[in-house]
Amino acid sequence: MRRPSCLVPVTPVAEGPLSPARAFVVQFREATEAAREHFAGRVEHMVSGRAARFYSPEELLAFFAQVLEVVHAKPP
Repeated sequence: MRRPSCLVPVTPVAEGPLSPARAFVVQFREATEAAREHFAGRVEHMVSGRAARFYSPEELLAFFAQVLEVVHAKPP
């Protein structure tokens, strides 16, 4: 069974600028199979340089949450 697409078209400026403090690079290993929810790779926060390896979607999302919590807590 095919999952519905979750891609949302990018709209011009209406959403406002994107903060580099919330930018990440995600690199997936060749063995990653998104359809089977088998994720493995490395993620890095662009501003802080913090990085982690992940072996599941939950670990990837946990890293995002951990870093974004710190970013949100810092005063502008």
